[in-house]
Amino acid sequence: MKKYLIIILSCFFYGNLANAGFEGSGKITLNETVIKYFKEYLDTKDHNKGEGAARHGRGWFFFVAESGEEFGYTYCQQGKQCVMDPVPARNFCKKNVKKYLKRTEKCYLFAQQRTIKWGGQKIRIPNKASSTEIEEILREHGFIE
Repeated sequence: MKKYLIIILSCFFYGNLANAGFEGSGKITLNETVIKYFKEYLDTKDHNKGEGAARHGRGWFFFVAESGEEFGYTYCQQGKQCVMDPVPARNFCKKNVKKYLKRTEKCYLFAQQRTIKWGGQKIRIPNKASSTEIEEILREHGFIE
């Protein structure tokens, strides 16, 4: 009986820690390409132009390479029910770093939906924010120069 209790408790604590550690921290400066696609991620239109009606949706997770030079994100297609899993976005980021930067870097969570989570912050980006307002928010918090 004692053995089963230990196994159950271990599974419970492991399940709670499985998604820990995705958030990034420290100084990061995003390049122009990452900023462009972060704005696209925040928009609900045209995430994947080859998908027809499935190209529309709300961004779920936005990951950034530790250098700020590459990214990866996932979105939930309009009308679909999605699972909130950050791993695919992180994997896209790692794949993009390897493909375009020709090196290996770690990728960290920058934003979840419309909230920037970098460095333990919770910076909410309004739904109706324009491109210049988004840039101003990023500049104000030191993500762009």
